[in-house]
Amino acid sequence: MTNRKPTRVSARGRAVIIAVWIVLVAMLISGGAPSIARGESAPEYTVKAAFLYNFAKFVEWPADAFAGPASPIVLFVYGADPFGDALKSLKGKTANGRPVVVRYAANLGELERCHLLFVSASSMALLPKILQATKGWNVLTVGDVDGFARDGGTINLVNEEQRVVMEINMEAAQRSRLKISSKLLALAKIVTPGRR
Repeated sequence: MTNRKPTRVSARGRAVIIAVWIVLVAMLISGGAPSIARGESAPEYTVKAAFLYNFAKFVEWPADAFAGPASPIVLFVYGADPFGDALKSLKGKTANGRPVVVRYAANLGELERCHLLFVSASSMALLPKILQATKGWNVLTVGDVDGFARDGGTINLVNEEQRVVMEINMEAAQRSRLKISSKLLALAKIVTPGRR
């Protein structure tokens, strides 16, 4: 019998394990591959819905961002909804002991305090106004349009070589008093606001 030392997984190995885990969660949440013909979301947005759910699990909000210990994590989709049925899979899900609630806003007047804010491509022209309206909130802003994180958003989900890659603006996260898990940071590209 040989005594073997436990092997350590490298940072790259951990990143691969987490990426595989995210894809598996996406498949579990969606119940398998969706059918576009049935009016469900495209696979891209099924994966992005899983990313949003994982953000709720791997981002820490300050305690005063919630009314109480059982208060939900509120996710708003601002603008045209690209997710189709994908976000319906979050109904009944919890993250860090809190229920996840999905809401929608078509204009700034409908937007309420929230924890996660997905800004759809249809609303990118309004990004400066959206960021101004949410200034002082403990909100994780997420988009999927080129330049979103560099223009002040927190996380951008970019399609790169047939996979979704995260760009994270740490300055935006710090302004909102959010702590992003090192597990997410290991998978992301850190971007500097304003630099192209």
